[in-house]
Amino acid sequence: MELVFARAQQEDLEKIAAIEQVSFPDPWSVDSLWTFASDDTVRTLVTAKEKESGDLVGYYALQYVLDEAEIAILAVAVKYRRQGVGRELIDEIKSFCKRKKITTLHLEVRSENEAAIHLYRAMGFEEVGRRRDYYEKPIDDAILFSLSI
Repeated sequence: MELVFARAQQEDLEKIAAIEQVSFPDPWSVDSLWTFASDDTVRTLVTAKEKESGDLVGYYALQYVLDEAEIAILAVAVKYRRQGVGRELIDEIKSFCKRKKITTLHLEVRSENEAAIHLYRAMGFEEVGRRRDYYEKPIDDAILFSLSI
């Protein structure tokens, strides 16, 4: 499957929000997503679409300042999971960071999200901390990861 990455447009937000609803217990609202999509100075919201069909298969939200960035969201549509899309999204994030001269990438993930933790470790992220009871609905720890680019 060949993916095309592009900055999210307003017409993408409802589809992104639908993926949010099935992916996270605390999904982002369309308004919150638009905050990232409409700011090209310190934030970005990028979609991954299947080239042939145009289907939205995943997306990420990234915020950055100086030489550091944080992945705020990374999600893959249920139909496209376990097909390497998460890896391609992270590779695209790394490319974005290199273009922006970002040297350190951070993220946090629920401690119970084993699939995401496995992916991040496989992509070279290292655990650097933990925030106890950080998440609500349900209560869970946040594991902090960083990657030098």
